[in-house]
Amino acid sequence: MTKISKQTKLKALIEYFEGTTSLKTVAKKYQIHPRTMQMLAAAYRTHGTDVLLNPPKVTSEYRVKLARWAEKTGASYTEVAAKFGYVGIQQIMAWRKIYRQKGPNGLLSITKGRKPSMDNKKRLKKKNIRKKASKTTDQQRIKELEDENQELRIKLEASKLLASMKQ
Repeated sequence: MTKISKQTKLKALIEYFEGTTSLKTVAKKYQIHPRTMQMLAAAYRTHGTDVLLNPPKVTSEYRVKLARWAEKTGASYTEVAAKFGYVGIQQIMAWRKIYRQKGPNGLLSITKGRKPSMDNKKRLKKKNIRKKASKTTDQQRIKELEDENQELRIKLEASKLLASMKQ
């Protein structure tokens, strides 16, 4: 799915609200998914250009408020977009699911960014194993050097003692 610029979305909204063409026609012309166009139109109707130019700041509290309202009212994604000015369908779906399963605390614990992929997890695991292996080899090497050092000290003391006995 290609990312559509804010300018393109704004052109599409303006064209739609001029009333000359239907929502589906405008969506097709600007290659915007009809559902997304519907949400954008609803949010634009309520919040104006702020929907695109100054979107709401997404915080943990915002997620909880949005999901709680959506679950409580049984609102559609278009209604959520109109009320909150947020048009991320995938995020809204995910937040509602988390809210249903884990409650508000589930949304409060969301961290920003993606979870590591399985390949990345395997890579990290291998890296940790190598670190542990190098630590054990380093520890073994240190132990060997300490033993050798102790042996040399004993030999030095013995040779000093032997030299003093010869005198």
